Formats: sequence, C-alpha cells, structure tokens
Amino acid sequence: MKAYRYRLYPSEDQKVMLAKHFGSCRFVWNYFLDLNNKSYAETGKGSNYNRMSKELSHLKKHEEYQWLKETNAQSLQQSLMHLETAFKKFFKKLAEEPVFKGKHKRQSFTVPQAFKVIENLLYIPKFKKPIRMFRHRDFNGQVRSITISQEPSGKYHASILVYEQDPDIQQMPVTEESAIGIDMGIKTFATLSDGVQIQKPKHFVQSEKKLVKAQKRLSRKKKGSHNRMKQRVRVARIQEHMANQRRDFLNRVSDVLTRTYDTIAVEDLSLKDMMNGNHRRAKAVADAGWGMFRVMLKTKASQRGRNFMEIGRYEPSTKMCSACGHVKSEMKLSERRFICDICGYTNDRDVNAAINIRRFALISEGVPTESGELTPVDRRTSALELLAREGIRASVLVEAGSPVH
Repeated sequence: MKAYRYRLYPSEDQKVMLAKHFGSCRFVWNYFLDLNNKSYAETGKGSNYNRMSKELSHLKKHEEYQWLKETNAQSLQQSLMHLETAFKKFFKKLAEEPVFKGKHKRQSFTVPQAFKVIENLLYIPKFKKPIRMFRHRDFNGQVRSITISQEPSGKYHASILVYEQDPDIQQMPVTEESAIGIDMGIKTFATLSDGVQIQKPKHFVQSEKKLVKAQKRLSRKKKGSHNRMKQRVRVARIQEHMANQRRDFLNRVSDVLTRTYDTIAVEDLSLKDMMNGNHRRAKAVADAGWGMFRVMLKTKASQRGRNFMEIGRYEPSTKMCSACGHVKSEMKLSERRFICDICGYTNDRDVNAAINIRRFALISEGVPTESGELTPVDRRTSALELLAREGIRASVLVEAGSPVH
C-alpha cells in the first residue's frame, strides 16, 4: 500500500461543499466520541462500529440533523470506522486516547469508493464537477481510498491510497563491509560509524525567527477579530513551510544513506521519555524529526533491498568503549569526547556510540566484527559526495576526532 499526495485547487463552490464534508465528519466523530465516553463512565462499555452505524442512520432521520444528508454517507461511515480504530489502539496501548476535533486544526474526510481519477481531475460523490488536481507524478495500481484534507494554512490536498504489486527486489546480504551505524544527536543531526557527521540545515533557524515574530503578532490580536484570523493563517503557513523543509531534508538524507550502505543500524530511542522533563531538549528532539527519519529509512531500505536494523534502547552504546568493550558507570552529556578508563582509547562521543550501534546490530545477526573497525573509505567518500550534491553539510571525523573536510 502506497499513498500519493497531490495538491487540490477547488473552486469557490467546491470549497463550500468541502467545508460541509469536513464539518459533518467532524461532528460525527465528536458526537459519537462523547457518547462512547459517557457509556464507558456509566457502564464500563462502549459502542462498536455496527451500533454506531445504526445510531447514525436514526440520527439522520431527525429534522434537526437533516444537513448530514448533504454529505457523502460513506465518508460519515468512515469517520465511525476511524473512531473505532482509535479506541482499539488506545486500549492496546498503541496510541493516546481519542480527543475531540476542532475546526481550526487540520480537517479531513475519506472517500472509500465511487471516485475516479482522470488525468488532473478528481471525481468524488456529491460534487457536481470534478476538482482540479496537480498530478505531479503518476501511480500504477489499484486505488483503494482517497482522503481529502485541508491544512490550517488553507491548502487542500488529496492522499490517494494505492495497492501496488511489489517488483522482485533482491535483498542485500548483511556484511560488515557494507554496514553503518547511526547515532542521532542534537548538536549535529547524525553521526555515522565511519566518521561522517551530518550537520543540521541552517534554514531551520531562519524560519524559526520568522515564526517567533508571527506568533508574537498573533498574541496581540483581539480574539474573534478578522485580523486575528488572518494572522493565524500566516502562522500556520510558516509552520507548514518549516514542516516541509524538515521533511525535504530528511528525505534527502535517508535517500543518500539507503543508496550508499547495504545495512543501516539505528538505536530504538524512546522519544516520549526524551521529551519529558526538559523543554529545551524536547524542542530540539521534536525539531530534529528522529521518528520521521527512522520511518523513512525503514521504508526506503525495504524498497531497495537494504537491511534496516534497530538495537535495543537499553544497550550501552554511549558508555561502552568501542575498542575494549569496557562500560563506564557514568558519562555526562557535557562530555563530548569518549576516553576509556581501561585502555585509554579516545574518540568523538557520537562516533564511538555509532560504532557500538553498528556492532550490536551485526552481532544480533551473527556477523563477526572487528573491534573499532570502520566502514571502508570508498563508501564514506561516496556518501560525502552524494550529501554535498544534495546541498547537505557534512564532514568527516578521523579517529582522533579532528575534522577533515
């Protein structure tokens, strides 16, 4: 299953119709979420999809809720399915508790069938004319569903879920020569076990300054005024721009790494725990987009026959000496160089951690490793060239820790 996202350009009449769909699906979600919460509080049980679906049919017959008939009935049913899925994930402790949806946040509804995509036109039920779509790339396969969304910035998108038959992909073997370990950082974006350090892009800081100014102006606007609404859209556009910058950067880095190395090992980090207790660190972790980067690496590795491996989050990758295996009892975050108390081995803190991540992953696959051995220079040079071609700042740290550009 693959999702293709396209920009939509609806007419004014279509925007009104889309607003009705967004509002109706939001109302159905909130209405039945409230019913479920009250039912759980009183009886300890909630409703399943079948009971909610019957209740929705009765609800549409009431004169007070006749406006629900203006919306595609299947989209309303999809809201109930999504609500049931959200509750199931919550009880399995896979997600947070479902919350009520607001009209100023991202809006969406799903069309499961009776739609058509013909060139740059999207046909969906209840709409008299097709919606214009910028189809910047084609897809091949069976279309399963379409989700229409509106961002807080006012832009409309269509996410088309397509079932594609995977081509025969030759899986690369796990070998020591083509494996790399990645240590995610806050000061630098990532450090590889062969000494390559990927720097954070500078445009994040520039966009953040614009966002701070826009948010200050928003806080001074009178609540409920048109000027406040306009300023809220400006803030949303800057936030969307920053999100696009982050996604573009992560896409380019993950693309280079999955093209250069056959085996990629990362650490299974608990991002939720890392973002608790320190608001500065939480902001840095959120801005880095580690979770999204890990998903991109995993997806692209599977599409290209590469190996994506995760080591346990409690492995002592930072405190362990990559030369002799001695584990330090304590190591402060301010210590940027690793110095072994036993053998005297010294290296950059992040490089040492990346080497250990690589070794732990190879050991889990039964691949013998040499202590402290790095990936061959030709792959490191190739990664640097590809990163430079993508406009990404990167450098190499030799074993002693001094930078070599």
